[in-house]
This record gives sequence, structure tokens and C-alpha cells, in this order.
Amino acid sequence: MIAERPVRVVIVHVHRLFREALDAILGREGGVEIVGESAQGPSAIAMIETLRPDVALLEIGVPGTDGVELISTIKQKSPDTKPLILAGATDDAVILAALKAGASGYLSKDATASDLRKAIQGVHQGDAWVERKLIARFLEGDILAAVETEDANGRGKGLTAREQEILRLLASGGTNKDIAQSLFISEKTVKTHLSSIFRKLNVTRRLQAVVYAIQQGLR
Repeated sequence: MIAERPVRVVIVHVHRLFREALDAILGREGGVEIVGESAQGPSAIAMIETLRPDVALLEIGVPGTDGVELISTIKQKSPDTKPLILAGATDDAVILAALKAGASGYLSKDATASDLRKAIQGVHQGDAWVERKLIARFLEGDILAAVETEDANGRGKGLTAREQEILRLLASGGTNKDIAQSLFISEKTVKTHLSSIFRKLNVTRRLQAVVYAIQQGLR
């Protein structure tokens, strides 16, 4: 049986000690290979463009570029690389901007080594990774806005008006039962719509759909 290839990761963080600590932690966890490290935005971009890692573990605000600009550039230079934000006490608006710029997820520096490994593996496999407490803060702060209708750039992925409405309610924290009661439809109908939404957005989980709503419908 052929062993599964480890997830190739580049670490971008201003502090060398922190980078070395992450390298040691992830090395112990297994399934992850650190292929590069950088403390500067421009050098990180060049490294990622050359190495094409699976995941870029990024600190927001490394010298030489702001976090949103760095994420956007990474997505242009190495589209298959999944940016995963690692941050401490950071303004929610900054994290939101990072998600909208193309980050595949966010993890706080309070996370465990196991959480970090799961997040790296998850975003590599196409999952969205956003801590639920962060989504809760978005909701409590009333940051969520209605998901925009499909525009000339294809935003909305062809969702119908009803599907957009269900996605908005889902992103607002609604359960299937809540959505059904709000729209006066059955839970079975909600599940049918959710299956269609997941298929159109090419996602498999509710959280991924919520992150899509955050990326597309928040300001």
C-alpha cells in the first residue's frame, strides 16, 4: 500500500522562534511536511510561487505586505495553495477581509497542536476551517448581510432566490427546523434545497456553505 503524501506547508511568520516551534510541533504530529519558512511578505510570495505548497500557514501583518494583499497575491501566484490564517487577538474585520480575499480558514493562536494539524489537513482536503466562536462573534455583532444575487462575475454560483434566502438563514445560524419555520416549508424541503446549494457551491458541509456566505455576502 502506498503511503499518503504528507501535506506540504510553508510557514510565514515574523518571529523565527515561533516558526521553529511550529516546525517542531507539526513534525511531531505527522502527516505534515514543512517545505519552507519566511518572515517577509515578498520573500514568502516568491517561495510559495516556486514551491507550490499545499497550505500556506500565515500570520496576518508580516512585513512587506498586509495580510489581505498577501492572500490575494498567493491565490494569483499559486492558485492551488490554501492560505490558512494563524492569528492572536485580531480585529474580526481583518479576519473577515482575509476570508473574502481567499483564505481557506482561520485558526487562533490559542488552538492546540491537534487543532492545527486538523485545520491544515482540512483545508488541504477542501474544507473550510473557521472557529465556531468566530462565526458566533460575527453573528452577535450583526455583521452578516444578505447574500448578494449573482452578478456579472458569476457570484452566487447560479443559486435561485429561494436558495440564496436559505443560505442567508443558514449563515445566520439557523438550523433546518429554524429555516423551515421561517420560510413556512417542511424540513425535508429545506434539506433538498441545502443539497442543491452544496452541489452548486461544490461544498459538502454546512460550515463550508457558511464560510461561502461570509466570503460573498459580508462587508
